[in-house]
Amino acid sequence: MKEVFVNGLGFVNAQFIDEITNDFLPLETSITKAKSPSLKDIISPAMSRRMASGVKMGIYSSLKALNEAEIQQPEAIITGTALGCLVDSEKFLTNIIQNKEEFLTPTAFIQSIHNTVGSQIALHLGCKAYNFTYTNGFNSFENALLDGFLKVEDQEVNNVLVGGIDEIGERTYQLLQLIGEIESKDNQGIKYSEGAHFCVLSNERNENSYAKVLDVSILNYYEDLYSEILKFIQLNHINLTDIDAIISGENLLNINELNKIELFEYKEFIGEFGTSSAFGFVLGCELLRNQTLPNQFKMNDVKAESYKNVLLVNGYKGKDLSLVLLQSI
Repeated sequence: MKEVFVNGLGFVNAQFIDEITNDFLPLETSITKAKSPSLKDIISPAMSRRMASGVKMGIYSSLKALNEAEIQQPEAIITGTALGCLVDSEKFLTNIIQNKEEFLTPTAFIQSIHNTVGSQIALHLGCKAYNFTYTNGFNSFENALLDGFLKVEDQEVNNVLVGGIDEIGERTYQLLQLIGEIESKDNQGIKYSEGAHFCVLSNERNENSYAKVLDVSILNYYEDLYSEILKFIQLNHINLTDIDAIISGENLLNINELNKIELFEYKEFIGEFGTSSAFGFVLGCELLRNQTLPNQFKMNDVKAESYKNVLLVNGYKGKDLSLVLLQSI
């Protein structure tokens, strides 16, 4: 069994590109597009114009992660996405209706499927290794992370590129507003956005290493969040008092035992989307390497002396619970 290190990160979302700055505020609009990274040195303008935002963000952030990890060819590419390439999916479905299910081009369908981003990354790199895409709701990124973690830990590969990508689809998000999922003038829903977050996992530590991944756990349904957290950390021979910080996509302030630990939350700053928890993973890695995060993410007055063990918690409306344990190196 090999140790699993995080050796590179790359990310694009509504607030940040590659770097977590200190100058940011909560999102104000109901639906916020991600920032646009510069692609001129990566993809030709002609190709870029034909790509939807998810593919652009995915290629950019994956190459950033690989570059930081000093890897040209990953031994596996594993991605997670909840809703896939929504822009091209909507375009394909619109063409079906407009053309009365006739004279459809195969290109429109190919670009609409969920594994498009992973495939485009592989084509860009010329990578013919294991390539898999998970689509499992709000646990999609964690499924990809777990697969990559196990492959490196079990020595199937030496390194793996792992990422989570979801993009805004205009019609899909309009429907989510109509049912009250996304905030609008008529409801109190959630602010939504989009983003791509990638990391490189490796069995070798280098000078760029952020943290060590100790374990990943996924539960589609659960009854008591606190008991599930206790079971998870105890399986890893760690007590609750050994956790220096919790980075959460869920509101944990109402759990008194957890409120004694330094708590960070992030979704009011980057919005909700199927793989937004991947940004929590980025924050955990940044916290362990730099030993600090911007104060905007803090949710309580507890302050750890230093950060060795960080717990990542995410869920969605009482289901799709994911727990990730990171450790400093």
